[in-house]
Amino acid sequence: MKCHLCENETEFSCDSCEEPVCEDCCVQMTIHNHIDYPLCQECYGFKEDAARHEAQQEEEREEKKRKKKDEENAKRRASYWKPKNVEKRRKRKEEKMKKDLEHVIRSMANVLSIFSDSFEQMGVSIKPPDTPGSEGKNS
Repeated sequence: MKCHLCENETEFSCDSCEEPVCEDCCVQMTIHNHIDYPLCQECYGFKEDAARHEAQQEEEREEKKRKKKDEENAKRRASYWKPKNVEKRRKRKEEKMKKDLEHVIRSMANVLSIFSDSFEQMGVSIKPPDTPGSEGKNS
């Protein structure tokens, strides 16, 4: 058999195109290509082109995703400091702080009532401390 690339005598055939191919026209195995079977330079070129094309398509998809994400981030940044949005965030924060404060006050009142009840059972009367703004109310 004669090699279909250089016309030298050969006993191998390409695994991809199944044409006769000599050792000189076969792709040599390296740590990068992991080819351990006879493959002619032509078929290897096609294989490399297909892999390169696939990698390029993947890169283009990633670039589209990145651009879309950047556009969304730009829109978000543009609207973040608008006065009405700042006001909405400030109101939400104030409401949350009010709710948290109410919860703390209820918890403290509950704790105080439990301690008052406990001390009353022992016969000790406790008077809650005066708080700012309550002058004369407990007297």
